[in-house]
Amino acid sequence: MKRTFFASVLPVMACVFFAGCGRATSPSTTGSSGVKFRAFVSQDVSSSSVSAGLDIVDATLDKLLRAPGVSAGGAPGLMAVSNNKLLTLVFDASSNSINAVNNKQETSAGNVVLPSWTESIAITTDATAGYAAVPNAPVTGQGTGAVERLNLTNFSLEPPIPVPAVRYIVLSPDNTRLLAFSDNSDTATLITFTNAGTSTSPNWQLSTTSPPATVTGLNRPVWAVFSADSNTAYILNCGPECGGTFGSAGATVLSLTNNPSLTASGSVVFSGGAADGVLLGTTLYVAGTVPGAPCPATTAAPFCGTLTVINVSNPSAPEVMNTATITDGYHNRMAITADNQVFVGARNCSNVNTSTEQRGCLSIYNAATNSVVIGTDLGDVTGIQPVTGRPEVYVVENGELRIWDTIKDALILPQNQIDLVGHAVDVKIVD
Repeated sequence: MKRTFFASVLPVMACVFFAGCGRATSPSTTGSSGVKFRAFVSQDVSSSSVSAGLDIVDATLDKLLRAPGVSAGGAPGLMAVSNNKLLTLVFDASSNSINAVNNKQETSAGNVVLPSWTESIAITTDATAGYAAVPNAPVTGQGTGAVERLNLTNFSLEPPIPVPAVRYIVLSPDNTRLLAFSDNSDTATLITFTNAGTSTSPNWQLSTTSPPATVTGLNRPVWAVFSADSNTAYILNCGPECGGTFGSAGATVLSLTNNPSLTASGSVVFSGGAADGVLLGTTLYVAGTVPGAPCPATTAAPFCGTLTVINVSNPSAPEVMNTATITDGYHNRMAITADNQVFVGARNCSNVNTSTEQRGCLSIYNAATNSVVIGTDLGDVTGIQPVTGRPEVYVVENGELRIWDTIKDALILPQNQIDLVGHAVDVKIVD
């Protein structure tokens, strides 16, 4: 659900010219694969030897089952999976459309065309409604930008929610609140939904008693993390990294119960950036890059980012507990594994490729040792997916699917990697 799907143009052009970035033969069959634990990998290149679509991977055996396994438009990229695993939403950049894939049947369930592109989508846990931040959506009588509402029962657009220049959206675990973040803004928009149906037949509608409201007192907010009970939002203030002209990056704690004025419960500022974050219990991990921040002498990279570890057990006084140096770039992919490894991906980082050092845009933070491993693959990270029940993480970097061992914090052996044909963009476990 989280965010930029755009990949480098040059790798895509190279894939087309050479008829695929991988070397492996692509299995191709029809009908459902029958495999019980799968990952979908979006692949956005078509040529004489490969077709764009969703490649299907057996996530138990790390084996490519079918490529493509599901048709999802001409350039499928960003994906979001419902919590009940019924549907996967896939944004197709070639048609500005959202394709809904029936995970069990491995077929398209429907399609909704957006008014323009998006790089942030969300889906309700019950797979009945979807949302997309569309910065260029036309809105009568005001500037462009709206949160588009997708009815996933009849695959249609419902009346949009105007939010000027909206770029990113985050949906709460209980589906009742959505935070929307706009470009070059020091506010956020809180949108409230209610279920006008039943628990077995949901019908999510805009609240008639709590209209969209503005959250103020922020500093270029770009993302948020909700608590598991949906009662608290931790809003990330990107600050100078996102063009803020005052103060440092930080996090604002917003209580969402009995707080009609949307007054912050607490806040914390810190020296690192704040573009992305993940929450584990009462520990908030925040990644970002302060413009011009130098790296330690151990790397040839000119600039570095920071991972900030925050204790949020006391909402009124969140406290920075630790920091670690990671890659620079704009961090927009993060995930925590079951064994407490924090994977952080960035785009436009300082790649290093010399005879003595090779590093790209992936950082892996070990919470137990407060240490960081920097991935040796070059290029932007566009997908991160921990493999449930296994000490592995699937990472899409520079158009390739790569498998990481979380016990060793290292890539698995080359002969055990999955070599996809084409240009991968995103990866999601769908079971």
